[in-house]
Amino acid sequence: MNFPLLSHRRTLPILYASETAFESAVLPPVRFVLHRISAARRLDLLARMGELASQLEMLQASGSLDDRVQAEALRIQIDREYLRWGLKELRGLEIDGVPAEAESLFERGPEDLMNEIVSRIRAECELSGEERKN
Repeated sequence: MNFPLLSHRRTLPILYASETAFESAVLPPVRFVLHRISAARRLDLLARMGELASQLEMLQASGSLDDRVQAEALRIQIDREYLRWGLKELRGLEIDGVPAEAESLFERGPEDLMNEIVSRIRAECELSGEERKN
């Protein structure tokens, strides 16, 4: 038996947003919008971070004070790259009367907020347990 109404059922498309917004726990009511990870964005991040991450690992393995200082400077540089790469928009924050963006947040903004955003970007980049299994 043929059911014409059922045979022409249309499926709705899946809606996917390439960004996601978070409310700051450090500085409410500031909200920040992050780019979501994709294959192209992951490749771009790896290209940006590859050499920096290996340099950081090498410096952290050293016991000298000079290397530890250089490692901390490199860690901050890596945080800056994460911020540039992952932060799409900041809402509800002005720095010196101008709406904040990644660069102004890094240069003149509240460091606690920057650290919160970088931590969230890193968390969004990590694979979940289920994703690692596949």
